[in-house]
Amino acid sequence: MAQQENPIVFISYSQDSLSFADQVFSFANKLRREGIDAILDQYEEAPSEGWPRWMENSINRADYVIVIGSKGYYNKIYGNVELGKGRGVKWEGNLIYQKLYMSDTMNDKYIPVVFDERDLEYIPTPLQGSTYYNISNEDGYDRLYWRLRGINTKEKPPLGKLRPLPEKERKNLFITSMIDIEAWNKAVWRGAGFVLGYMPLPALLLPFVNEKYAIKIFEDWIKIIGRDDKKEDIRIALVEGDVPGEASGYYVVVGNNIDEAMKRAEKGGFSADETMILNVSRIIRANPRDNFQSFNYFKEAYYQYGEYMLMPAVLNEKTGEIKPLPHYGIHKKQLVYRHISDITENDQDAILLQKNKPFSPYKPK
Repeated sequence: MAQQENPIVFISYSQDSLSFADQVFSFANKLRREGIDAILDQYEEAPSEGWPRWMENSINRADYVIVIGSKGYYNKIYGNVELGKGRGVKWEGNLIYQKLYMSDTMNDKYIPVVFDERDLEYIPTPLQGSTYYNISNEDGYDRLYWRLRGINTKEKPPLGKLRPLPEKERKNLFITSMIDIEAWNKAVWRGAGFVLGYMPLPALLLPFVNEKYAIKIFEDWIKIIGRDDKKEDIRIALVEGDVPGEASGYYVVVGNNIDEAMKRAEKGGFSADETMILNVSRIIRANPRDNFQSFNYFKEAYYQYGEYMLMPAVLNEKTGEIKPLPHYGIHKKQLVYRHISDITENDQDAILLQKNKPFSPYKPK
């Protein structure tokens, strides 16, 4: 299992009772407090796309889906309730069944969980052969938590080399990040936007819901690199390509320039041969509604000018209006355009391969 930072987890359950729903709510809150990006219907009042599409989208974008076994969930899945009741659970159950069917029953995404050992019999049949977690005790919760993080606490280490004389020194770990995880989580990043025409240079917008933390992110960057990212410390990649199960779109990757990070490590006394670099990035998939028109116009403008402005923006989720914040803009020249089919296992953007199923081969236009 690959280790993950802030994995996205969708929770599928049945509201058997108010107390049971509260138990699920507390469970989701605990996951979020401990860095797991839990998705729960109780956090949503009225999704604009409607509940059926929201459920499907949530399952598709989740790294894991937790299925909480209960008598109510089981009865609704198998149609043991009258028509018109439990439609949400029935819908989610059918989606999960179909996903398992299409994956030839190979499953590392759907995880059965129970609050009580007596509920094991209510785990849906396709998941009864999977590792389950009884989170009524701390040990069961901890095992689930590390599973979601992609860390096997009892993993057998590989057979190492015979110990030399003298023992070789361990490598140094150099952690570098232009990403303030807490600020990004609070800012709520919503994709990308493009501005052409009324500014001297084309602008790439990073829209956020929370203006305060959007400004903080860019103010912190300006303190570190100034208003002109001459060394290209911030790496922006726009990754095109269709992904099965996802709407047409592209990925936006925001992170560090590894080459510049290595130079800083060497200046700090870290040898390149004895140093491992831990890089933190943020990734989002944008689904343009204008058939990529703005995306392509910006791409042409960038290739023409060879430079652009990177700036925050504020998204009004009710109206869809995006307000640029040019005062916090940063001048940049480097912008990585690539296709997902060009990404390899050891690539800086390889996390995209782990996040999704195998992608469609690239077909030149």
